Amino acid sequence: MSGESFKTGDRVVCVVYKPEGLPIDRVDVLAEHFARHALAGVELGRWVREVKERAEEEREARLQLLATREEFFLSLYADAEDPSGEKAVLKQLLALLLERKRVLRALGRPSGGVQRYLHVRTREEFDVPAGELVPEEVARVQSALEMLVA
Repeated sequence: MSGESFKTGDRVVCVVYKPEGLPIDRVDVLAEHFARHALAGVELGRWVREVKERAEEEREARLQLLATREEFFLSLYADAEDPSGEKAVLKQLLALLLERKRVLRALGRPSGGVQRYLHVRTREEFDVPAGELVPEEVARVQSALEMLVA
């Protein structure tokens, strides 16, 4: 967005957002330039990362990806706004993934369309939608999932 290339040591803000009438998108912006860029749409979540040397980045990629998924999941709860329902789908899919990685732990059984989860590290509890995942809903969040699951 700033036209500058990222260099080793740069802090980068990564934002997943939903532009009105368009599919979910992601932007990566140098932290010092982030305040200057207004996103046209609803922010779904964000995280910050530091650009590493290529070899070091590859070694840390798996751990960073898990941390990114965790941070993105937590950021989905920062704002309750979800006009398109895509946040609910992302919450459910990420919760399942993070439960598998033992970052989240299910508390009891789903009730009333909600599964309660415990975030193991912070001990915070989250209510996650637990309805049946419809292929059309998953398709709407496919681009965000590709960024988080690849």
